[in-house]
Amino acid sequence: MTGDRFLLIKSWGCGFWSDVDHVMGQLLAAELTNRIPVVYWGSNSLYSESFKGNAFELYFEPVSPFTLDDLARPGFTYYPPIWNDKNLKVEDLDKVAWAYRNLGDMMSSNANVVVSDTHYFVRPLIPYIPKTHWAYGMTAHQIYRCLFDKYIRLKPDIQQEIQEFYDEYMRDHKPLLGVHMRGGDKVKEVENLSHLNKKYYEKVEEFTKRYGIKKILLLTDCEEILKEFRKRYGNRLIYTEAKRGQLSDTKNAPHLTSYSEKRRKGIEIIKDTYLASMCQFFIGNGYSNVSYTVKRLRDWPEENIFLFYRDLKHEQRLAKKRVKAERRRKKQERIRHRLEYPELYGGVNTYAD
Repeated sequence: MTGDRFLLIKSWGCGFWSDVDHVMGQLLAAELTNRIPVVYWGSNSLYSESFKGNAFELYFEPVSPFTLDDLARPGFTYYPPIWNDKNLKVEDLDKVAWAYRNLGDMMSSNANVVVSDTHYFVRPLIPYIPKTHWAYGMTAHQIYRCLFDKYIRLKPDIQQEIQEFYDEYMRDHKPLLGVHMRGGDKVKEVENLSHLNKKYYEKVEEFTKRYGIKKILLLTDCEEILKEFRKRYGNRLIYTEAKRGQLSDTKNAPHLTSYSEKRRKGIEIIKDTYLASMCQFFIGNGYSNVSYTVKRLRDWPEENIFLFYRDLKHEQRLAKKRVKAERRRKKQERIRHRLEYPELYGGVNTYAD
């Protein structure tokens, strides 16, 4: 690996572990293209404290000894070509168009600095892995596990806060069950999330009876969910002090709101996630990056972890509902169009002189 080939991994600008997922994929891409990775979460990160700092390093140690300033060298070439040595800290507001973001072009670029600000999972990178690389023949999950162990190091104060909570509330109450239940803006991403959430309680009882669970650690972004768990499980319930919103409030989910101490927003997510990975058992949401990160932070016995997904019949019912809704939308659009442009359907031309 030479000192003139870099991969700048910018913030994807979404949820915390979604942004880390983006970092994981690009760390693999850096290895496969013989580039030095530099992670920089700038002003578009939901977890930054200022417009100038690197939010990634508020929470994690650097993944290499190089910084963004090392990449801003006169004479360096950049890909995508919108970048240069003067604008690396700026966010490209047109990245949603995905211009110059084709994965193959980024992997084959000969530029000194390739800039990645759009999300690619590990899975589409698997075809690029040569037989000589350590990840060859692994599943995407196995690769994520190795990447987390290899690159992710928490800041010491965050690690200490996690350990202190574990020592006070969890260490002497094994076996522990971690449970992650989502609400808030997740209702926009997962249809019938409430239907999925209702299944948790039966699964919690199943784990409790089968494994003799002593305490339940709840991870949730919603006050109503916390209240229900308190009612059901009483003093068996453990939870961290964190900002939580309302169950169906899609606009004011905690990670979308501002904190008086902005770094706290990221710490709360990290703390819950790492504490859940320290439990002996875990139940989570298969559509959530938090639950998937819990799965990726350690090697779980298969029977000790369960992630909820919708079953095939449920997916088929939802698909039919979407088709019907789309038909209704198109019908209403045709009616509206006839009313607004009657001249196109043999009616009076309202625009005639």
